[in-house]
This record gives sequence, structure tokens and C-alpha cells, in this order.
Amino acid sequence: DTPLAHMYQHARWARFADGADEVHQMRIAQRTIAAWTDNGSTRSATGDLPI
Repeated sequence: DTPLAHMYQHARWARFADGADEVHQMRIAQRTIAAWTDNGSTRSATGDLPI
């Protein structure tokens, strides 16, 4: 699995521990958008895996 897939899986479990899925998914989206804004690529937000 990719790190992004792991983050989504963890977001589902984490709602029991510390909040709703929507909050975690929003943070993942913010980090992905920030990575794109910073360097024109989402690779750093998704584990820098070669595609």
C-alpha cells in the first residue's frame, strides 16, 4: 500500500480515538494541496513514490 492509502485507512480508525473521519480527510487534502502549491507535485504528500 501507498502512504496515502495508509493515511485514509488510519483516518477511519482514528475517529474512535480523536475525531471524525472528515477532519482527518480534510488534513490529508490540505497537505496534498500544500505539496502541490509548494513544488507542483503531490509526491511529497504521498510518500514520494515513483509512478
